[in-house]
Amino acid sequence: MPPLHHIGYVVSDLEAGVQEFAARYGAGPFYAIEHLVFDEVTYLGTPASYDHSSAFGQWGPIMVELTEVHDAQPAGLREALVAPGGGVGHIAWLVDSLEAETARLEGLGMRLFHSGRSGPVSVAWFDGASLFGHPVEVLERRDEILGFYAALAATAADWDGARPFRGVAEIFP
Repeated sequence: MPPLHHIGYVVSDLEAGVQEFAARYGAGPFYAIEHLVFDEVTYLGTPASYDHSSAFGQWGPIMVELTEVHDAQPAGLREALVAPGGGVGHIAWLVDSLEAETARLEGLGMRLFHSGRSGPVSVAWFDGASLFGHPVEVLERRDEILGFYAALAATAADWDGARPFRGVAEIFP
């Protein structure tokens, strides 16, 4: 199994969640992408919609993603996501081939329930309830996404605790 890349939590208010997470655990700074836009979104292989905002930050060696779900359709997609404050929202790892990892995970009995693509970045979500108790997100390794994650880690290295909530445009104008 590929190494864990990040852990995600669902919050009811993104900025408040970041402020609390940073204060409690010293994680950050977090860079928010408001109302993430996808070129393609599916739920169980059919077109879907998923409107959410996420903030990404470092918690020691692990990246954390806090997510506020604004809307997810159809209802099955919304229900498959962990409720705010319901524990771990997902764990994630990166792979060279999303197709190969999908085949591997489906072979282990993990059902693909949601996929998305935004530009060159592709992601697949699997029902990991029987194994982990929460969904699993798998992202295809791409230079664009690796650059984003490297920039996050670099800002965390010298972070003084000020302004834990920031817009992603601060590191990617």
